[in-house]
Amino acid sequence: MTMNSADAVQAPAEHRAIRVTVNNLPVDLPDREVTGLEIKKDAIGQGVEIQLDFPLSAKRGDRYVPVDDNEPVRVHEGEKFMAVAPDDNS
Repeated sequence: MTMNSADAVQAPAEHRAIRVTVNNLPVDLPDREVTGLEIKKDAIGQGVEIQLDFPLSAKRGDRYVPVDDNEPVRVHEGEKFMAVAPDDNS
């Protein structure tokens, strides 16, 4: 029995991590749709020295714009994020 291409079962597409940078360090995100908090958690898990309470910003053009923890973000390969300690005004 011969099989033609219509009979073949397609293998599921391989899931590929999305590589971004956080504080100039590479971070692989598991999905294209993530939240600001998930970006920080993945960055911390991959050795970026930040804390969950650090504000996160995404590079848009020539400036950084804030990303809230619960804000959904559609990330793109090579996208740049910055997380810095909040200012202490005491």
